[in-house]
Amino acid sequence: MPPSRPTPARDAIDGSDGGRDRWSFLLRLGAPAFGTSFALTALTTYLPTLLAASSGPLVTGLVVGGEGMAGILVPVLVGLLDDRRAGTVGDRLRFVVLVAPVAVAGLVLAALDVAPAVIIVGAAVYFVGHFAYLTPYEALYPDLVPDDVSGRSRTAASAWRFAGLGGALIGGGFLLDLWEPAVFLVSALAVVVGTAVLVSAVRPYRQHRLPRSASGGGGLRPMLALLREPGVAVVLVATLLWNLALQGLKAFVVLFFVVGLGRSASFVSGVVFPLVALGLVAVLPWAGRVADRVGHRPVLAAASAVYGAGLVGAGLSHSAWMIALTPVAAGAAGIVMTLNYSALMRALPGEHHGAASGLFLVSRGAGSLAGPLLVGFAVSVAGPLFPSTDGYDAMWFVIGPAVLLAVPLLLVRRRPDEEGSEEPDR
Repeated sequence: MPPSRPTPARDAIDGSDGGRDRWSFLLRLGAPAFGTSFALTALTTYLPTLLAASSGPLVTGLVVGGEGMAGILVPVLVGLLDDRRAGTVGDRLRFVVLVAPVAVAGLVLAALDVAPAVIIVGAAVYFVGHFAYLTPYEALYPDLVPDDVSGRSRTAASAWRFAGLGGALIGGGFLLDLWEPAVFLVSALAVVVGTAVLVSAVRPYRQHRLPRSASGGGGLRPMLALLREPGVAVVLVATLLWNLALQGLKAFVVLFFVVGLGRSASFVSGVVFPLVALGLVAVLPWAGRVADRVGHRPVLAAASAVYGAGLVGAGLSHSAWMIALTPVAAGAAGIVMTLNYSALMRALPGEHHGAASGLFLVSRGAGSLAGPLLVGFAVSVAGPLFPSTDGYDAMWFVIGPAVLLAVPLLLVRRRPDEEGSEEPDR
C-alpha cells in the first residue's frame, strides 16, 4: 500500500494559524477521552461493589470481563461498517454521535440499581456502546491530524484520558458514598459533554471527503490488507503486548503489595500511586513533541526497554530504591500508552481508517483479556517458586518480558515511509 496522504481536512488543519489554534483543536478533539475513560474506570472499579451483596465473585468477574470480550468483537464489526458508510468526515462524526446514546443508556441502567440483572445488562450495554463509540472516534485522528503533529495529538488525548482515570478513581469513591447512582450519572454526563466538544471541533471539516476507498469495499479484505503492512502489524502486535502488561499489572498490583508484601492499602494509594502519577505528569508534556521530531518507533522502543526493565527489576528487588524508581518506569509506560496509536497513524495508508481503528481496539482488547488471565495463572502456580510473596512475584516475570518483546519488534523492518513526515514543529 502507498504511504499515507493527507486528506483535505488534514491539509486544512495543517494550515491553521499558529500553534495556539492547533493546540485548541487537538485539545477539543481529545475531549471525549475524558468521558470514556472516566466512565469505563468508574464502571469496572465500582460496579463490583454494587454486585457484591447479591452476586458472587464469579458473576462479578464475568461482568467486568465483558469489557475484554466487547473489545475484541465490536471494533471489527463497527470499523468495517464505518469504512463502508463513511464518505465524509461528517459521516464519521455522525456515527460517533449516533452510538453515544448507547453508552449513555448503559450507564443510566447501571445507575438505576433496581436489581442485579438490570445492573448487569447496563454494564453489557455500556461495553458495547463504549467500543462502538471509540472505533469511529479513533478513526477521526488519521482523518484529521497531520503526521507532523500526530504525537502531540495523542499527548492531548492522553492528558484527558489520565484525567478521567484519576477523576474516577478519586472522585468516584466520594460520589459513591454520597449517592450510589451519582458515579454513573456523572459518567454519562461526561460522555455527553465530551461528545458535544468533539462536534464543535470537527464541525468545520464535516464536508471534507475521505479517500474514496474508505467508503467502499467490504468484508474483511481491508483489515487483512492492513495486517499485511509490516508497519501496521508491528504496532498492533506491540499494542497487544503493552496492554497485556498494563491490564495484568492493574489487576494484581494492589494484591502484590497488600498480600505479597504485607503493605497496607493506604501505602499503595498514598505512596505508590502518587509516584506513578508523578512519572506520568513528567513525561506527558514532551513525549509527543519528541516523537514527532525524531520518530515514533525509536521513542517507543526506548520507552519499552525502560518500562520492561523496571517491571522485571520489581520482581528481582523489593527495596525502597526500586519503589523510589517507580516514576521512571511509570513515565516510560505513559509514553508507550500515549504514542501507540499515533505510531499506527503514521504507518497507515490513505484509506481504511475505520478498519485500522477497529484493529487497534481489537489488539487492545485481546491484551486486556489475556493479561489478567496469564498473570492470574502464573501467580496461582508460582507459590513454591516465590514463597515470600505467596507467588505474586510471578506477575513481574510475565508482564516485564511481554513489554521487552516489543523492543525488537519496533527496531526491525523499519522503512523510511513507515514514519511519515519528520518535519520539525512549526
